Amino acid sequence: MRLWEYVGKEIKVTCLDKQIFTGKCTDYTQSLDNEPEIDSIGLNVNGISYELYENEIKSIEVI
Repeated sequence: MRLWEYVGKEIKVTCLDKQIFTGKCTDYTQSLDNEPEIDSIGLNVNGISYELYENEIKSIEVI
């Protein structure tokens, strides 16, 4: 996935465990700068920040 393309956009993320998050993508962290070494995005959902790892994400939709 090209997670960096979603920064600054309103998105809907569906995770492999069927959780759905809808909010603004606030940042992207590449695997080299992350522990564990997996790309991730930051998502703000109603004032709550989440970090979602690429291996947890089933799909992303720009809304």
